[in-house]
Amino acid sequence: MNNQWKQLFPALADSNTTYLDSASSCQLPSVVIDSITSYLQQGHGNPHRGMYSFSENAEQILSNCRQQIARFINAQIEQIIFTKGTTESINLVANSFRNRMTSAHSILVTELEHHANLLPWQQLCEQTGARLNYLPINSNGELVLEQLESYLADNCALFAFSHASNILGNLTPAKRLIQIAKKYHVPTLVDGAQCIAHHSVDITDLGCDYYAFSGHKIYAPSGIGALYALDPETLHPLLLGGGIVSKVTNNDYQLSPHITRFEAGSANMIGLVGLDAALKFLEPIEWLKIHAHEKQLINQIKQQLDQNIFKIISHPESSHLISIVSPNFHSHDIATVLANSRIAVRAGHHCAQPCLAALKAKHCVRISLGLYNDEADIHRLIEGLNKVPDYLN
Repeated sequence: MNNQWKQLFPALADSNTTYLDSASSCQLPSVVIDSITSYLQQGHGNPHRGMYSFSENAEQILSNCRQQIARFINAQIEQIIFTKGTTESINLVANSFRNRMTSAHSILVTELEHHANLLPWQQLCEQTGARLNYLPINSNGELVLEQLESYLADNCALFAFSHASNILGNLTPAKRLIQIAKKYHVPTLVDGAQCIAHHSVDITDLGCDYYAFSGHKIYAPSGIGALYALDPETLHPLLLGGGIVSKVTNNDYQLSPHITRFEAGSANMIGLVGLDAALKFLEPIEWLKIHAHEKQLINQIKQQLDQNIFKIISHPESSHLISIVSPNFHSHDIATVLANSRIAVRAGHHCAQPCLAALKAKHCVRISLGLYNDEADIHRLIEGLNKVPDYLN
């Protein structure tokens, strides 16, 4: 599985760069790049706008991509909203809850959250006077559930949590959390950005109210993503403008009854073409093979890593990323040494400072995998990490 996958990604096929930052953004396979190039060569159009072939083709691509996403996560097409990505999706939901909340309400999040699934709720609580409660994590990064029901019973308006941590790599018990929330009639939002490219997601089985993910985490271009809404009628558009109304007067407007009422402005056709192609690229791949491939490489890192120098803080069961810290070297310095050997990793707080604080860390080096990684990448990584003491002492 190693070499055949890497050859499908032009940026890496004949490159000296070892790319280990897929949790940030994935590289694009040639089928995605070719699809974008072909679309532009055949003529760019704006959906919903024209009676000519370019526009009609764009409309068909948009419709196909919505169907592809619905099939990919086992949802209905009228439940799929296109956004710029996970961040915009979460902000859309937060904005929709603003007028239905007061100081008597609370919002529940967890200490695992990326800032994209934290700042909108902090702001919402500032705007409404509501309380923001945090479900804590233990030293392994696992959610501590003892207080879950008391938080849900605290007039909780929404429970927002990650499907997988972007630092620790572990899956949360999402289905169980959602089932408990339903006992208290609390809607749930799941940040799926770090899960969607590594595990099969069945929205119908999961049972959440909202699910968000980004295209650039799943081998598509940046600037495109999707929000699943069990009942879109619970939402209000985040942006107002062209393409979302059925009628406008000097004093009022009437929103379209279609799901496009949440997609104001010109569509990101490059992103839509790329996301559609990326999902088609992934469709025939068995998720168990993806999981096994990435897990094998993670295990190799653990076996070869000098744990006298580097401490692993990611979850023991993480299958696609590993995060490390060193008591002697700053994570930025470690990443710089690796970058000098053309090894790309991510260092810092990873937009999840409360999570790191709960683990008593300020920063870490994150090594994250994609389909294109292989044993040669791991060998180069270990060689690079072994050089760190020589460079930095």
